Amino acid sequence: MKRNVTIWTIIVFMMAFGFSQGQVFTEDFEDGDVSDWQQYRLDEEMIQAIDMSAAPQELLEGGTKVGYIQDADVTYTGVAILLTGDVLDADYTVESDVYVYENAPVSAYTGLVAYADSSRQGPFSHGYYVKLVADFDGNNRFRLYNNQLDMSTFGYTFHNSIDASIVDKTEGWHHMKVEVSTNWADSTVSYQCWYDEIDLGTFVDDSDYHTYSGHPGVFAFQQDADGLAGYFDNFTVAANGGSSNIDRVENRPVSMTLKQNYPNPFNPSTTISFDIHESGEAALRVFNVKGELVRTLASGQLQSGSYELMWDGSDSQGQSVAAGAYVVVLSRGNEQLSRSMLMLK
Repeated sequence: MKRNVTIWTIIVFMMAFGFSQGQVFTEDFEDGDVSDWQQYRLDEEMIQAIDMSAAPQELLEGGTKVGYIQDADVTYTGVAILLTGDVLDADYTVESDVYVYENAPVSAYTGLVAYADSSRQGPFSHGYYVKLVADFDGNNRFRLYNNQLDMSTFGYTFHNSIDASIVDKTEGWHHMKVEVSTNWADSTVSYQCWYDEIDLGTFVDDSDYHTYSGHPGVFAFQQDADGLAGYFDNFTVAANGGSSNIDRVENRPVSMTLKQNYPNPFNPSTTISFDIHESGEAALRVFNVKGELVRTLASGQLQSGSYELMWDGSDSQGQSVAAGAYVVVLSRGNEQLSRSMLMLK
C-alpha cells in the first residue's frame, strides 16, 4: 500500500471469527437482554433497553422497547459509543433505526459505528472507529469520519461531509445503514452509506493508520454539560453477501497452538499462525527482548478456529522496528504461548 499505509494486515486463512457468510446479529431490545453489547471504553455507561414511551417519539413497528445510550456523566465530553461483535469482524453491513435530532442548540448528532477497535493506536489518539452521523444542527449534512483528530489543524485522517439536501431532515426516527468492506487488493476500506434507503455514496479510506476490521455499533454525541440521549431500534449486522473474507473452519482445534512464524528470519514482514480451541478473550502481541510491548496484532473475543496474520514489522506508531530479536505471545485466560522471531535489515 502506498505511503506506508499497511500498518497491520490480516491475511485470512481458514478463519472462524467475525461475521461469516450468512451470519446475522439482530437486536430489537424487546427481551431487555443487552449482554451482547460492549463498551468502547470500559468505564462508559452501558447501553440500556428502555420503554418505547420514554423515547421522544414512538417508532412504528418498533415494539415496546428501544436501545438507549448517553454519556450522562460527560466522562468522555458527551461521546457515547456502544459496540457488539468482535474486533476482527470485517466486511459487514450495519443498520438501525436511529432517532435523529434537528437544530439542536449545540453540536449534537447520532449515528452508526463501524470498524471500531479501542486497542488500536492511531496518529492522534488511542483507539479507532469510523462513524456515520446525521449532523442536522445548522450544517445539514452527514459526516463519515474517524476519531483521529489533529488538534493543531482540526483535521481528520478520514473525513467526508455528505450533502443532506436530498433527504428528509425532520427530527424523528430514520433508518441508517453502512456497508463496510476491506479491499485486500489495494489495502483500502470502502464505506457505502444509506439514509432512509437513499444511497449517499461510497467513500474510500486509503489514509494512514486506518483499520482493516473492527466492531460495529452505535454512537451519540452532544457538546455540552449532558451527553446526547441516543435512541436505536431494529439494529442489524450481517456479512456482506458473497464478499466476506472470513470463512468458518468446520473442524475445531483441540488445543491452543502458536506456530513458528514464516519466514524466520524475515524482512520486512512475516506470517504468524495460531489456533484457538475455545472461544473467549485472546490476544496476540509482539514484544522486544526487553519485554516492552511493540505491537498488539489482535485482541478481543475470538471464536474457536485457525488464524493467520501478517506482521509488517512496524510498531504501534506505524514505524518500522529495528533489526533484532522479538517475541510473539499468544494469550488466552491463564494460557500463554510464545515464539521467538528475528528481524533482519
